Amino acid sequence: MTSRGVALVTGGGRGIGRAISERLASLGYAVVVNYMSDAAAAEEVAKSLDAKGFVAHPMRADVCSPDAVADLYARIDRDLGERPAVVVNNVGEFGLSTVHDTGVERWNRIIDSNLNSAFYVTREALPEMRRRRHGRIVFIGMAATLRIRGAANVAAYAIAKTGVAVLARTLAAEEAAYGIRTNCVAPGLIDNGYLPPEQAAWMVDRVPSGRLGRPEEVADAVAFLISDQARYVSGATLSVSGGWDWDNRKPDHDAGVERLFND
Repeated sequence: MTSRGVALVTGGGRGIGRAISERLASLGYAVVVNYMSDAAAAEEVAKSLDAKGFVAHPMRADVCSPDAVADLYARIDRDLGERPAVVVNNVGEFGLSTVHDTGVERWNRIIDSNLNSAFYVTREALPEMRRRRHGRIVFIGMAATLRIRGAANVAAYAIAKTGVAVLARTLAAEEAAYGIRTNCVAPGLIDNGYLPPEQAAWMVDRVPSGRLGRPEEVADAVAFLISDQARYVSGATLSVSGGWDWDNRKPDHDAGVERLFND
């Protein structure tokens, strides 16, 4: 085991999750790269980190299931010899549709993957973190939910991500006495490497900084929040958005979403 201990990253095999896995491994953590369906991506991340001399373990689990989460922690304990010192709740399904056009199954799936999974994974981590009197938990939110407002076409996602930020602040108050810090990173418009050119150009045009964010920049924010440099930071939501916010969207924003993303 590394001197830093174990870090669990849910949805750690692709996009922002992959960048976080790589960043934490570079800091000396043994990283559990959690995945649900894309085993190849998680295994590729682990192999590339192993080749660099870092420690990474791909582990499949449906973190929307409390029983599967309990089993995941049991496997981490068995295979790595200890439970996570750092947990990053990154996994979360995105969906674009009006409330009118959102089916019950899709609504529940988005809420489950973004909010309920964070509750299950965090709740399972707390007993050991309390026992050690040390723990770092980071939630991945959304820059557009830094305060409560309407969010056309992304109601389920925005509600879930707002809940994640509230969960981080609540836990900060509840767990401070046990040496546990909880924070939220709120990405803006991030280039995941899979955006069609027209969508990417439309998104860039809406960011005051003039470009999309990179997954590595979100990972840097996570690294800061779990570090000793942030030892008095808990309950915070750190925006990584290049100045983008829902309130400064252009008048044609919602029409553009319908045209480019919902067709």
